[in-house]
Amino acid sequence: MYAQKTIEEFLNDLSSSNSIPGGGSAAALSGALNAAVISFIANLTIGKEKYANVETEAQEILVESEELKKEMLLMIDKDSKILGDILDSYKAGDKNKVKAVCQDAVEFSMDMTKKAVRLMRLSLEISEIGNRMLASDFEVAAYIGDAAVGSAIANIKINLKSLDDQEYKENIKSEYLKLKNESSRLKEEIIELANK
Repeated sequence: MYAQKTIEEFLNDLSSSNSIPGGGSAAALSGALNAAVISFIANLTIGKEKYANVETEAQEILVESEELKKEMLLMIDKDSKILGDILDSYKAGDKNKVKAVCQDAVEFSMDMTKKAVRLMRLSLEISEIGNRMLASDFEVAAYIGDAAVGSAIANIKINLKSLDDQEYKENIKSEYLKLKNESSRLKEEIIELANK
């Protein structure tokens, strides 16, 4: 479980010649990092007299960002399990098994994308009310969060290539493009807020 390991251990494993962990785990870590930055901003807004009128909202954001941080951390390991299943199915040469595990991977990465977009929404919400001393951190959240979205989508796209159902593929593509567009728009809004 990478959630219990050091950052150095994860990075060493990721940079090794082993196939696991891979880019999907890096995407999940990016999402967890974004959640942590949101929590950081919320924690340094809560309890400040200047921001007393938004304290309840900041606390609500904090609760959700902490929950999503845990979920994204678990996804680091879940992605490794899915990647292992994909590699095993390719080695076995079972085309039906390959399609089944690749569809599971698409659904998993779509779930990660949605969580990452939710974190982008929270990034905007905390940037609108948060401690202005942390304006640069609003921007950090925007960049890391959008990277998590784009990285999760990259994993959707690669696994879609192994599937035959054209209608399913088009529906997934339409959905991830909407999510990417929303994330890009949120990123620009946050950056604009940070630099006011």
